[in-house]
Amino acid sequence: MVSASGKITSPESVVKEEKIKNPNGKLEFVRPKLDLIQDIKDGINYILFNPNATLLVAPLLLFFESAALKIIVNNVPYTEIDYQTYMQQIDMIQYQHNFNYSEIRGDTGPLVYPAGHVAIYKLMYKITNGTSLINNGQVCFRFLYLMTMVVQFICYDILQLPPWCIIFACLSKRLHSIYVLRLFNDCFTTFFMVLTVTLLLSVNKLNSVRKKSRHTIIMLASLAYSIAVSIKMNALLYLPGVIVSIFILTGNSILFTLLNGVIMVVWQILVAFPFLKTYPWEYFYGAFDFRRQFMYKWSVNWQFMDEETFNNVIFQKSLLVSQFMLVLTVILMEYPSFFQDVFKSIFLKKREKIMRRDNISGVAFLLIMSNFVGILFSRSLHYQFLSWYHWTIPILIFWSRLSIYIAPIWYLLHEYCWNSYPPNARASLILFICNCAMIGFIFLKKKPQNMQAKSVQEKKEK
Repeated sequence: MVSASGKITSPESVVKEEKIKNPNGKLEFVRPKLDLIQDIKDGINYILFNPNATLLVAPLLLFFESAALKIIVNNVPYTEIDYQTYMQQIDMIQYQHNFNYSEIRGDTGPLVYPAGHVAIYKLMYKITNGTSLINNGQVCFRFLYLMTMVVQFICYDILQLPPWCIIFACLSKRLHSIYVLRLFNDCFTTFFMVLTVTLLLSVNKLNSVRKKSRHTIIMLASLAYSIAVSIKMNALLYLPGVIVSIFILTGNSILFTLLNGVIMVVWQILVAFPFLKTYPWEYFYGAFDFRRQFMYKWSVNWQFMDEETFNNVIFQKSLLVSQFMLVLTVILMEYPSFFQDVFKSIFLKKREKIMRRDNISGVAFLLIMSNFVGILFSRSLHYQFLSWYHWTIPILIFWSRLSIYIAPIWYLLHEYCWNSYPPNARASLILFICNCAMIGFIFLKKKPQNMQAKSVQEKKEK
């Protein structure tokens, strides 16, 4: 509280001061002395650092983002990269009734995305009349961007991010162009992944809801996740975090975890049914081709290596092993007894012996870091792949404990890498260093799970 002298004091000291002023001992309201400069400082401090200010800052950011997207669409020419190919492929499916993935192709190559992508771009085909009404598509992607941001802000609010971190979600030049100037399918995958993470976090947030309602929310999250995977495979980067998080949120139940896995599989079958009933193997090989090779010249990462190394099988396998080891480290950092609890869940009849671990920050850590580690060790990152993880940058910055002065420097370097065209060795190396540094900062600031439990127990005892 602000005392009559203009100093920040506790409520108790203010009451004591008022009693001294009143000989009768009665409490009277004393208007604090006006200090305009201090009030402005307090207001700025609140807007930048108080998580409660998110409810004030988020609508303003949405307004400015909506206006910015309109300005971009009206003043920056649309760039054709893949959308025409999407439409050509949809034309072969919709009007030529070709369901053989090995034959469906367009100007830039064959169809390499799962059936969820096909379902969405069938709708886009109608909205844009093929490629005749691209502006209609830009309007759709503008709303997709804003809807994604609304869900992001809900996620940030659950995690109690300070507003100064949230602002970074709106600053990427490259991200705006990915949405309204390119119309990439990555944007739809990102929406459903943000929705998945937010739903899983809301399960912990809503502790008062009934067990049945909790399971319903988890099943909705599983469905949203499966939809994301059915649009583009990059959502599989979240898979380790999703599995462990569902196991935690269902009270360490293997049965309910498997049930959610069944929900994911059922969606994949339903959305791909027209292809599975005609050319199933062609569909699997085309939509989920893990051996697919990427073009070196369009890869934003690994440009500081030569093309021969980039295409080397040993290098590619080393990336996979490194990703596996670091994701395993993430899981064990957050949940040291994971494998023990899985064993107990399978073999112990009395499941009440297993500790329930509801932890919002822990679930978020598993989900976000699984994806970010996957980004670091990806075989290739094209420009549109920024949308895979840009929405998590405010969370990563918050976890890293970078100061309000250092974080913008990291972000500017990171943004420079994604806007440096064409891909080059310098930008690629800076990107690798930035992302490695971010993971390092987060690991250094991450308190071991047993220490967190000890701290919570000490607070309860006090």
